[in-house]
Amino acid sequence: MKTAKRSAFLQQLHARFPFHFGNRSSIDALPAERDFRRWAWQAVKNEYRRAEISLILLDEDEARAYNRDYRQKDYATNVLSFALNEGESWFDADNEVLSGDLIICPQVVLREAAEQGKTADAHFAHLTLHGTLHLMGYDHLDDEEAEIMEALEIKLMNQLGYANPYSQDER
Repeated sequence: MKTAKRSAFLQQLHARFPFHFGNRSSIDALPAERDFRRWAWQAVKNEYRRAEISLILLDEDEARAYNRDYRQKDYATNVLSFALNEGESWFDADNEVLSGDLIICPQVVLREAAEQGKTADAHFAHLTLHGTLHLMGYDHLDDEEAEIMEALEIKLMNQLGYANPYSQDER
């Protein structure tokens, strides 16, 4: 019976949250697709009834090209977010569907995790949440926005069983 209930739940989850995953990175030891899905869903589930997110892992050269072309910053960054309905007049707010793309660069994430003394898993979780929150309209351009977004990230990370991702920043 548990298997049948779990299967029905997963079918409903997949219908509510189509998650498209691609790994074009040369890094082998990375979290599984189901982990990235779980992390993104953790951010989305309380604010959207439905969401469709594509997440792709890219090596530094390709991630750098996206960052340069879309943000005019000529370096590879850890995560890029592209909200498909941001500023679009066709978006129906009553529909409550979030659509967007995330690009994560594993080389940058792994380097940052090592520098910050974090596990790779925790840092991938944090950056998936962070990018998903950007898709949802959260930002950190000013101090007030940053406080709101960081508090939500800390809460979501704790719900997932991870430590405060900003705790080292407070030292």
